[in-house]
Amino acid sequence: MGCGSSMERPSSVSHHLPNTPMRPMQQNVDGRTIVQQYVRLDEQISKLEASSPGPRLATAEAWIEHLRAKRDTMLGLEGMEHPVRPSTTTTTTGATPNANEVRVERVAHQLTSYPLTLGAERGGNEIVANTPTKDLAQLAHNLAVIGDPQKASTHEDFFANLSESALYLLSIRYYGELLEHSKQRLKTLSESYAELNELYVKQDGIIAYISGGTYLTRLEENIDAQLEVARDTRDKLGSALEQWRICGLLLRAAANSATQALKQWQQLGRLIDPKQKLQSALDCRSLLHASLTSLEAAQLSLPHVELKYMSHRQVLAVNHCNTYLITDIANAARYEHTSRVFSSYEANISKTCTWHHDTFHKTLRSDFDKAEETVRGLARTLRDHREEVFGAARK
Repeated sequence: MGCGSSMERPSSVSHHLPNTPMRPMQQNVDGRTIVQQYVRLDEQISKLEASSPGPRLATAEAWIEHLRAKRDTMLGLEGMEHPVRPSTTTTTTGATPNANEVRVERVAHQLTSYPLTLGAERGGNEIVANTPTKDLAQLAHNLAVIGDPQKASTHEDFFANLSESALYLLSIRYYGELLEHSKQRLKTLSESYAELNELYVKQDGIIAYISGGTYLTRLEENIDAQLEVARDTRDKLGSALEQWRICGLLLRAAANSATQALKQWQQLGRLIDPKQKLQSALDCRSLLHASLTSLEAAQLSLPHVELKYMSHRQVLAVNHCNTYLITDIANAARYEHTSRVFSSYEANISKTCTWHHDTFHKTLRSDFDKAEETVRGLARTLRDHREEVFGAARK
């Protein structure tokens, strides 16, 4: 997903910008004022560049495509084209969207607004395919699977199928929520990048006005070349920084959900009323699935990094326990086994979260800060030199 230095700043000295705004700088403008404008703009640019909005934006765009592809695969819509700004009425140009675009948005909306209703195409059993969670709860109560170990054993596969279907739909809803959250991040980065580009254009206009778009000294050219190399290194690290940020947020969400789920499961063991037990179990199941989905997305965001303390085998064990959770409540041995599985998972996902945080700050964060310090130093040197030579050129 890493995009490297994918968003380059326009060169201010080797290219003339065709639409460079020149009106603010009339011929009778004081040269000292123009140079001061250049210095202020360059300081603003250095400050805004430090957050690497361009490379982060490219990474955020790639991440949204990953999430959309994942969601569409689960919906059975992979391969369909998406509009830039999805709409079920008209596009920004007034044209009517094609049938594929409408279907993608309609199905996604239906499955996120009513997440526990499954289409008949997923399973051959109509009861399994059309039973939402509230009906599952009523069935569990009517069949007394919460308090009777024998009845729970008899119906465990039936309820496991219901749970599996409901959890599948929860996954679609969770990925839809992740997608919407990521779009908000994209919007924030887009605004920062647009602001930075606006500053670039203004600065390029000043440089073109003073020097005609050419280097005035050999030293200016050398420093600028060094600065571009340093920026490229910093921007590549900035792109990776965004990937690790995404992963870190998802791991923290996974850890928090796992902790809440474990508390819910432990509390369940102290409840007596079957309805309260069932509701607590359903809440626990949703929290655990949210944790597993966040963990899956975290690994998707850093596909080439092995997340320490968390194994595929453990994830499968947690998922299996979560699927059979409803009918395991009545069986004391299974309840204890599930408790151990959940406790181990909660402890390990917390360790993974801590490991990610420590690794990030000891390696990537440190490398990025050093690269940014190099860029800042070179930018300051170039700014000081240009302030001197530009001032001399305008006298």
